[in-house]
Amino acid sequence: MKRLLISLFVLALAAGSLDAQEEKSPFSVYSGDRTSENFLKAFNNYESQRADTMNYGATAILAWLHMMELERNVGILDAALDKLPPKNKFAYANLLLEMEKYDRAIEIYSMLNESSPKWSCPWRHKGEALWKTKQYDAAVKSLEMAIQTRETHYDAYVMLAEVQREMGLNAEALATLEKGLTHYGKDIEDPNEEVADHHVQKLYLDLLQKNGKTEKYDELKAKLEKTHPGEDWILK
Repeated sequence: MKRLLISLFVLALAAGSLDAQEEKSPFSVYSGDRTSENFLKAFNNYESQRADTMNYGATAILAWLHMMELERNVGILDAALDKLPPKNKFAYANLLLEMEKYDRAIEIYSMLNESSPKWSCPWRHKGEALWKTKQYDAAVKSLEMAIQTRETHYDAYVMLAEVQREMGLNAEALATLEKGLTHYGKDIEDPNEEVADHHVQKLYLDLLQKNGKTEKYDELKAKLEKTHPGEDWILK
């Protein structure tokens, strides 16, 4: 916290030097009173300073402004959590997942699991958060629930296969992925928007190799090398 305050103080001084003619810089005004209006005034001020050429001082301040505004809005959502409709609650949990605030995201996904147990997406996303925190058994259960509540949930199969692979359950992972591939393009979500096809093919090759499926591995790799020459098909 001390280092953060020092950084903010330094930035406030920098902001002041950038806006020498103003009594208080837009950054300082926003820091003291974090409103949407003050954010927009500060944003527009520093964005205009790099309209013609890159101003790195203004860019640093803009980065801080965005981070502070993000934290402010996260606080608003968290304070209103009990009043949020399920879709807004899910969007908030997804934001926390993206911010790597996994424990809080898991808590909110669990609330959605309880209130909407047949909604597949919170199960899938909670599985991802649990996987990221290395809670593998719980991740498997959550991803299995995602599939149970929506059999065609393609990216849930892919993620479950990845978790099983990481657990060393290569036979189970291959079976899961191959079953998921039978649902490719049949789900309500666009498969390529949920998980990149290149990644899935790399995962498939890796699991075929780990399970000793040499003939199928060679056939798939040859096909991929023909359609995507120069591509690295090693899963990293």
